[in-house]
Amino acid sequence: MTFDELFEQRSRVAYKLKECIRDRGYTKISFSKKAEISRPTLDRLLNGSIDSKTTFDRHLKKILKMLNMSADDLMFYSVRQGRTVTAVYSQNAPEDHEMSDNARKQYDLLLDIVDLCAIYY
Repeated sequence: MTFDELFEQRSRVAYKLKECIRDRGYTKISFSKKAEISRPTLDRLLNGSIDSKTTFDRHLKKILKMLNMSADDLMFYSVRQGRTVTAVYSQNAPEDHEMSDNARKQYDLLLDIVDLCAIYY
């Protein structure tokens, strides 16, 4: 599939990108950092609202290179059934960040709640 065809099918590209990002466990922020594109540009790609073909091509090439996919791989991408995301990749916290004791207690409580939900749902 050519980039001209992809540009004409921006809404389908957006849908497939959303599936791929979600399936691989990225947040929008972590994905945009890893692909070296801005978050607003990623949002415009995911909304199918980029009107400049040059901008669309340049950023989609970066994304495909980062995902190690071809244009055809992306367009025929399907969510793997029965697969659950085991990790969400995020780069929001500073590298030298340490949780306070109070934050650690609250975080542990949230993990306990998540564990309980996993049992019942």
